[in-house]
Amino acid sequence: MDRTNICKNIIQSIKDYIMDPVKLEPHRAEKHFVRKRKLTLLHVIIYLLYSSKASMFQNLSRIRDDLSALSFPDVSKQALSKARQFINPSLFKELYYLSVDLFYKQIPSRKLWNGYHLFAVDGSRIELPNSQSTFDFFGEMSSFPDPDRRYTMALASIIYDVLDDYIVHASIHKFLSSERAAALEHLKVLEDMGIHTDSIIIFDRGYYSEDMFRYCVEHGYFCVLRLKECLNLSKKCSGDTISVLPGSKKEGTSDLSIRVIEVVLDDGSREYLATNLFDPAITKDMFKELYFQRWPVELKYKELKSRFAMEEFSGATATSIIQEFYINMLLSNLVSLIKNDADEEIDITSKSSNKFRYQANRAFIIGRIKIIFPKILCDLSKLSVIEKLSGAVHSSFPVDHFQEKN
Repeated sequence: MDRTNICKNIIQSIKDYIMDPVKLEPHRAEKHFVRKRKLTLLHVIIYLLYSSKASMFQNLSRIRDDLSALSFPDVSKQALSKARQFINPSLFKELYYLSVDLFYKQIPSRKLWNGYHLFAVDGSRIELPNSQSTFDFFGEMSSFPDPDRRYTMALASIIYDVLDDYIVHASIHKFLSSERAAALEHLKVLEDMGIHTDSIIIFDRGYYSEDMFRYCVEHGYFCVLRLKECLNLSKKCSGDTISVLPGSKKEGTSDLSIRVIEVVLDDGSREYLATNLFDPAITKDMFKELYFQRWPVELKYKELKSRFAMEEFSGATATSIIQEFYINMLLSNLVSLIKNDADEEIDITSKSSNKFRYQANRAFIIGRIKIIFPKILCDLSKLSVIEKLSGAVHSSFPVDHFQEKN
């Protein structure tokens, strides 16, 4: 099954979910959306999936024009802002998880690097609107040199399927939360999904600890962790070194072998990587390439913050923040499915015609999917429009739909 069809199946499953009162029941606040009111639960869900980062007035005008069949009521901005607080963010988390579950169940084959699946773990600080709600939930900080200036931020954390361009698990936490704890949560999800075998998890500097390394080994993960230069493991490394992490009877742990590799970068500086990967097919020289396979996760955050405007929240409460966070994760995965199908077709076409190699313009796809997705949910467009979008992206090479590969 190609990715476009998987995208269609995901959207259909989301539509079935939000149209099922039984499935929606756990996600609404008690005593809300129970009587016939002008503004229904479905109205608010579609609004949140459809709205852009424009003003609420502009979003309401657009939704009434573009989604006329929804019969969106004439309500005030205050009423809509209040109504969204009665939808548990768990709904949008569930819809996002649906996109992940269906992808890994339906994808016929996954991309490999030398026989391994590659996942990258990374965290990022997210700027939040200041409100009492965000202060209470995410934590309140003061700035230097003005201690009276209060602000708040969140920690976003994802585990990203590097080769298949998919956010497998995402979470949002208080600003001062542990990135390692978030990473362990991601790893447990991979185990629950049964997609952790023959996988290499790539971690940036700051994630290494003996506990993290032991967890990966004991749970069947191969891992590559960038080390800080100040660690003894780094200091003792001379090119490619195998050391032993001593076990502890008190803690019930045994000795573990750990391989530390010195990587010389193009500018002459050195980085040190810790791994439990002893596969002779993966040579020392290949570890530099392997580590830099994590770079797409950095680009994913850049895309989420720029193209999806992830930090431009339309609400200022913790509930609103978490709702929009998971909506962005879901939309990112839908866009990925269409883009990767289009890229494969473009590669075939460009190679056969001996032209420059191109990639589908992700910004174009993002803009279209944000409009098409809610229309399908409201029966204003058919699922076949997803095929048309994918076909339009790779059927010809218009400048605004394509960008040349670097």
